[in-house]
Amino acid sequence: MPGYWVGGGFGFWWIFPLVFGALWLTVIGLFIWRGRLWWKGGHTSTPDAAAVLRERFARGEIDTDEYQRRLRVLDGR
Repeated sequence: MPGYWVGGGFGFWWIFPLVFGALWLTVIGLFIWRGRLWWKGGHTSTPDAAAVLRERFARGEIDTDEYQRRLRVLDGR
């Protein structure tokens, strides 16, 4: 079939740049996303002392007086 591609009209040449651009945007976006997670310390952030104290109080490991006393120490009073 000589001349099949000659004068074939607009064609689909524009699809490759779109797909290639989307690929690069995805790669760059993933690097930015991971970089922000790394910069913030990831998902392994340690809870503050007051949060640990609240959890221990909620589980019943310490009573009300102990909770309030330790909370005052943490607040600096």
